[in-house]
Amino acid sequence: MDSQTNQGRLERELLGIISTYNVVYKRQLYELFSADGRDKLVGRAIKALEKERRIYVDPYTHMIAMNETSYGAKEEGTLLALWVLISLMQQKKIEEHFLAAKAEYPVRIIFVGDAEIYDIMYVPETDVALVNSLFSRKNIESSGHIVIVETPDYIPAIILDNIIGFCLVKEDGTVEYYK
Repeated sequence: MDSQTNQGRLERELLGIISTYNVVYKRQLYELFSADGRDKLVGRAIKALEKERRIYVDPYTHMIAMNETSYGAKEEGTLLALWVLISLMQQKKIEEHFLAAKAEYPVRIIFVGDAEIYDIMYVPETDVALVNSLFSRKNIESSGHIVIVETPDYIPAIILDNIIGFCLVKEDGTVEYYK
């Protein structure tokens, strides 16, 4: 396959990721394609898409969105959850992933790995009581939860079924896991 076809495919994949997650860090795109060595093509694809005005790159933060309006609706919990998803992709095969609906709060990303459904949720310390209350009322078969926290200090206060683990996402995108 020629490099132009590969570049076109990568551009379509980048557009899919950006439209799915609304706003991403440029480095997240590089990381998503590092496993198969296509991270070397990401910069060129971003430039081409930006030149064609198919994406918006904020001049100050260098974050990428479909357009300026999308950029204005960026959500911190989703950005953190995407770092966790990238970390998990480096550890195991993930067949599918997508953004959770707003009604599924505090879940940010849902993914399928090893034919099982998991979710990544973001629970800031200020929302612990709300999240505990929400999930105590839900009477559904639940997927495994990976819970992002701001500090490990309030992990004991989070009371949910099916928690696989907790994690903290550092400013550089590094993920620390806790049991």
